[in-house]
Amino acid sequence: MTDELYLSPQRSGVPWLLDPASSRVAELARALKERTPETPCVADAVATDLAQLPELLRQRHFGVATGLIGVDKVAEAERLIAAAESRVRDSQPTTWGAALGDLSDALRITLRDRHVLLLGSVESRIRAEEAAANVEDDAPAVETTDVDGVLCIRLRRFWGGAEDDRQLWAWSALSREHFHHQRIIIDLRGNTGGNDAVMWEWMLPAVLPGTKVPGTATGWYVGETPLGIWNSAALIEARDGRDAVPTWHLRNRHRPTPQDELIVRAEDGDEAVPPGDAPWHGRMLVLVDAGTRSSGESSAWMLRHGLRARVIGQPTAGMIEYGNNVPYLFPASGLHIAMPTKRNDFGMPVELVGFPVDANLDPATPIVEVARDFDRLYSGGP
Repeated sequence: MTDELYLSPQRSGVPWLLDPASSRVAELARALKERTPETPCVADAVATDLAQLPELLRQRHFGVATGLIGVDKVAEAERLIAAAESRVRDSQPTTWGAALGDLSDALRITLRDRHVLLLGSVESRIRAEEAAANVEDDAPAVETTDVDGVLCIRLRRFWGGAEDDRQLWAWSALSREHFHHQRIIIDLRGNTGGNDAVMWEWMLPAVLPGTKVPGTATGWYVGETPLGIWNSAALIEARDGRDAVPTWHLRNRHRPTPQDELIVRAEDGDEAVPPGDAPWHGRMLVLVDAGTRSSGESSAWMLRHGLRARVIGQPTAGMIEYGNNVPYLFPASGLHIAMPTKRNDFGMPVELVGFPVDANLDPATPIVEVARDFDRLYSGGP
């Protein structure tokens, strides 16, 4: 850890907080935006940073640092990193993809945490053979249409930039109008995740009495604030300015002080959620597939239990037992790794396998066809 990237102890009692005012963080953040497996790298610099990675893993991967992941798995992860470092020094690769190879996937499988990401790694092969809907990168984050009286809401992601932030919160603010419909489809196929607080705000007025969202969560907090907010916001601020930071992050992140302490806080999902002031008793279909990841998965889970939605499609990605991922940087090469600050337990295995569905549906099925076949799909009939 270096002062040029992270807040000093005189500014923060919690280490590894990226400094949004750092020119080096800004420089790396701009470069990261364009990084692919084909992006050139300097091998010795990458190896230098890989040598420092085990220390960060021990301190800042929530499952490792809190003992949720066994010492044997941690040791295996460190061996994988050491082998990668040695290979990079010996073979002197010239691109990020050649340098990192499939290290991201290897760590994901070893730690059973699909959120781990080394930016620039080759494309993940985990469940790559499973069908998923095609999602256009330049398509809107959310689109709402009415098909013969069925409200169809296509949610492609919960964060992808400042325009997404504006669109998503504007959509969420219209939820009371949406719940005038008695048949609703929420299409989360290929949803890459982001901030599921948007979904929770949308459904909050309509939550049914007696709702419980099964599962427990433990996470790192600084005071009343989740640790996961800071680095995510800092990287965006360093790169694109404060106005580009998600509004939810700006409202909820803490102000660092030297007295800050990191604490682990548990949340019990078995407690009943307060009902909305206009509980909704309509019918809802939620569409998911193997590309539904992270907050896309947790949103489907919330809708299933909070609004009694029927979830159809294909099992989700299985990238949700760990969450609130944040970025970390190393100075020599700009090595970037994302790691979680939270652990979710749903009472059943979900990581790498996904949430199950109530009924199968081809991920390529157009939402218009789903709407026109709504009643049969909802009833589960032939």
